[in-house]
Amino acid sequence: MDLNEDNELYLKLKAGDEQAFQALFLKHYSAMCHFAGQFLNNSELAEETVQDMFVKIWEKRESLNIETSVKHYFFRSVRNHCLNQIQHEKIKKQYASKILQSSHQDIDPGQYYLEVDLIQKIEKSIDSLPPKRKEIFRLSREQGLKYTEIAGKLNISVKTVEAQMGLALKHLRTELKDFSNHLMTLLLFVKKSDTGNKG
Repeated sequence: MDLNEDNELYLKLKAGDEQAFQALFLKHYSAMCHFAGQFLNNSELAEETVQDMFVKIWEKRESLNIETSVKHYFFRSVRNHCLNQIQHEKIKKQYASKILQSSHQDIDPGQYYLEVDLIQKIEKSIDSLPPKRKEIFRLSREQGLKYTEIAGKLNISVKTVEAQMGLALKHLRTELKDFSNHLMTLLLFVKKSDTGNKG
């Protein structure tokens, strides 16, 4: 019966039914978090990873094609998200290690002021966002709320939160284009560190 119920909810989800999405979320969320915790050994990170997985399922619902059972698809998706998260954490640790090493070296004043200027520019760019978009952005990035939590807090859909965050990030990328070379250097550095430790 669970299998048929999941399939019915999945078909409604594909058609954009938010209640069907919420039903699947509530039904499988706890089990998915427990499963993710076995990979990540961190309950908070496991919950965040599962929530991110469900957000992505909602985003790509129209093109979603589940050929196995819905539950099996969820388990496989959570596993893939966990593996991506583990890789992401590995990169962050490598970068943190590099920062600690550089802390023993002389400070470059030019680099310091560039970073301070960037922080000030980011804050100014955030303040220039439309009120509701700015509120959503700050709830996500400064208070650390998940998209589902923001949706519940503001009484809007997760889809709306996702769309507003996308527009906010697009605005910031445009506003901060003068810093693109600096930011790209950091990104390239992280990628090089990751690649360099594989061989």
